[in-house]
Amino acid sequence: MALIQSLCMLAIFSDALVCRQFAMKNNTTTTTTTASTSTLTSTIANNTNPLAPSRLESIKNSYSELNLLSKTNPSDFIFDFDKAVTGVSTGTGGRTVAATAANFPGLINHGIAMTIGFLGPCGINLPHTHPRATEINFSVDGDFQVGFFQENSASFVMNEIHKNQVAVFPKGAIHFEQNLNCTPATFVAAFNSEDPGVLTIGNSFFGSLPATVVGASLGGLNITTIEDIRVHLVQNPSVGIAECRQRCGL
Repeated sequence: MALIQSLCMLAIFSDALVCRQFAMKNNTTTTTTTASTSTLTSTIANNTNPLAPSRLESIKNSYSELNLLSKTNPSDFIFDFDKAVTGVSTGTGGRTVAATAANFPGLINHGIAMTIGFLGPCGINLPHTHPRATEINFSVDGDFQVGFFQENSASFVMNEIHKNQVAVFPKGAIHFEQNLNCTPATFVAAFNSEDPGVLTIGNSFFGSLPATVVGASLGGLNITTIEDIRVHLVQNPSVGIAECRQRCGL
């Protein structure tokens, strides 16, 4: 009788051990499957979205040009300014479209970028700076008043450029492009950085700095007045100078 009981206990123990091992194996399989599914989902997302941050970061971290090319597709080296949905700024004075490393993977690690300005009649690309790039600006089909201010104690530089002429704006200089015509005009701006950055002066000064600091910078201007100014800040590009608007009946 004791022998029979011992054999029964052994059988029960063996079955429990087998069940436990099976459960552990099944759990490992489930975990592996879940991890694989997550990786696959991530891979599909990156392939679906060519501007996924993880994909851009991977291209950026390439150890050689050949390694970079192995991570890209032919379409990464083409950018359509007419169909762009990122890098676009639209205001009452027209539209600018920027191609940078953030929305054009083919620029990554190549040190260049470009913006096209489609300005309406009297449109102005508001005073701004590019903190990381010098700009060369080409007039495609218009007459532009252009100017820049480089730094304290420097002289303000003002010019007009016409079709097939270019202007240069040094790195970090405050500059602008004003369409002088009553018809639309286009410019092409090229930069010696894939990430030139942009800081629009009026919007950043009045819209981003604390009102108390802005007031102190303007001789103690009260906060209420500054808040009133903020309400009237415009999106770039805007309709430009009064002389042009009056001349063109705008």
